[in-house]
Amino acid sequence: MEQQLAERISELKLRRILELNAKLKESLLRERISTSNASRLISAYAQDTPDWLIPGRWKYQSRYQEYEKTKRSMPEPGCCTIM
Repeated sequence: MEQQLAERISELKLRRILELNAKLKESLLRERISTSNASRLISAYAQDTPDWLIPGRWKYQSRYQEYEKTKRSMPEPGCCTIM
């Protein structure tokens, strides 16, 4: 009886060790990247992705762009501007 119990316990321990070994082998197969590559990827993502909290990063044409073009093309007034 004690012999069977000891065998069963050792089989359970072996199974757990084999499962842990399989998990560790899987983690070794995962792709790894260096910190510098990761930071470069994050930086590229931040530059390419529009940020809706920063208007300059919205990546679409401003509705005032035509107004700005016409304003720039108008001749400058003389020395004074009367409003």
